[in-house]
Amino acid sequence: MIEATARVLKNVIDLEVGSERWVARPTGSEEPAIGRRLAALFATEYRTYRDGEPGVVHSVVSYHAKSDEIHIRLGDTLVRTVGTVFGPLRLDYGGVTFTINERLTGRFSIVKRGTPVAQGQLGFRSCIIRDYPADLEVIFADLAVGYVIRTLTWEMFR
Repeated sequence: MIEATARVLKNVIDLEVGSERWVARPTGSEEPAIGRRLAALFATEYRTYRDGEPGVVHSVVSYHAKSDEIHIRLGDTLVRTVGTVFGPLRLDYGGVTFTINERLTGRFSIVKRGTPVAQGQLGFRSCIIRDYPADLEVIFADLAVGYVIRTLTWEMFR
């Protein structure tokens, strides 16, 4: 199970990815300058760090509100969701297209070629993804961070 939860007062997103713990911090939050740290409170770009390698950036996840897209940078690879008008989100990863069907209840399913590969639930500043294949754990963990950033962004601008 993947569980991402925003800790707003700490300005981080905590993740539990299987048995491993990750943390996502806004870009610029480690800077000593107060201006950058204040700007990080409204950030839509987060860097993820795995517990085993706390000083190494694992990925960069950002949310773009204008196009309603989540961008995930894993090394040199850029993966992004693509919205369709009145339709589901698409995620192209590893040459495979996944469809993300969202419900107004906050539940969603991730489908590959018509077959569900994962189930998710959005909560108050949180995202849980279950029943996913082990080889997709990393990309789905980053997707969970993107969903939390998306929720935080919507809260800021409503």
